[in-house]
Amino acid sequence: MKLLSTLAALAFVGSTTVLAACPNGTTQLGTIFGKEACGLKGRYTTNLVLTADKTWVLQGGVFIGNDNKNNANITIQAGTKIIGQSGADFLVITRGSKIIANGRADAPIIFTAAKESGRKRGEWGGLILNGNAPINSCGDSAQVCEAEGEGSTGLYGGSNPEDNSGVLRFVRVEFAGYEITPSNELNGIAFQGVGSGTTLEYIQSHMGADDGIEFFGGTANMKYVVITGAKDDSLDWTSGWRGKAQFIVINQYDDAANNGIEADNLSSPMNANPRSNPTLSNMTIIGANTGAAKGGEGILLRVGTGAAIYNSIITGFKSSCIDLDDKETFENALRYNSVLERNEIVFENNLISCNKNINEEAGDIYSLVNFIMNQPENHLVDAQLNGWTPNSGSPALQGGVTPFDFFFDFVDYIGAIKDESSDWTKGWTTDARN
Repeated sequence: MKLLSTLAALAFVGSTTVLAACPNGTTQLGTIFGKEACGLKGRYTTNLVLTADKTWVLQGGVFIGNDNKNNANITIQAGTKIIGQSGADFLVITRGSKIIANGRADAPIIFTAAKESGRKRGEWGGLILNGNAPINSCGDSAQVCEAEGEGSTGLYGGSNPEDNSGVLRFVRVEFAGYEITPSNELNGIAFQGVGSGTTLEYIQSHMGADDGIEFFGGTANMKYVVITGAKDDSLDWTSGWRGKAQFIVINQYDDAANNGIEADNLSSPMNANPRSNPTLSNMTIIGANTGAAKGGEGILLRVGTGAAIYNSIITGFKSSCIDLDDKETFENALRYNSVLERNEIVFENNLISCNKNINEEAGDIYSLVNFIMNQPENHLVDAQLNGWTPNSGSPALQGGVTPFDFFFDFVDYIGAIKDESSDWTKGWTTDARN
């Protein structure tokens, strides 16, 4: 069997280590990465604890809970490593169940490939959270909407915007993603109908074979997120995501990349409700420029989405920094949202620097340049970055605005990181390419 033979090659030959028993419902696989290995397989409907003294191996699709019945929690200790070998190996938290993954900066929880070197994108499937928050995949139907996740990862969606799928804190997901077909793909991390009761902070998606992180509807919020080396889009949303995000680093690599952000509402009808309309602040979005095999836009808003983008740096993208597509997106941009007390699309206090800064195309129903530059404090200027951090004289250090919402921290700067001394990415993230 390929999985067992590959894992056997990782084991210490002739080891005399006395191994403690793997927990009920798991399979003992020997020693991998210097630790006892336990295989996870199938569906778990009782609580499961993954300890840092073992390596945990995903064997096929592993499901926690049974979709709003027989709910279960999977608790993962700081410093634990979970591995997969193929695109068919992935972890799903079903609706009503939870993942409690509380890592630390000095002991992150790592989901990774089943080998220590020679890794590439798509070595295994990815991490999927399914929740009961609203989505719009059913169009404007009055009924509660639910949908089936890509890659047969289960149902998601519901009527509870405050649904809680657990905690991801200091978690790294690397070398994941799998293309089943061009329209049916596993991402590094997929948040499918996930609610605002979920805690998402200090997360890295690294070297994903499809999108780094994708939101399929829901209301989940996130802070302190790094997306590096995604083959397709780094951050993607669709189907009515209405969450919030602050302190986001997106960094493309030259060998493969598409858009920094690709944002949709719903393909048909594009004006479906609840409409995608997140609020994002303090992003540093760095493109691969002319070196990328594909390359794309820094921020592409299309298919009727809304968005509010504050205090962000968009730089170095091959096609352009900012683009809007589709008549419905342009029309929606000018609408006033009385609940959010802002227009449906907002750009404010951003630094924009690409070979083409703002992409105006045939078919646009008004000037995108005028739309963006007539909003407050957007500047076509180089942010003067040193890696992900502004240089001492950078215009990014000349002030920020804070969205009127208690989720957002006060800032006096633009971008994800203010300076070297406040670099929240240190110690737990990776830049390993293989």
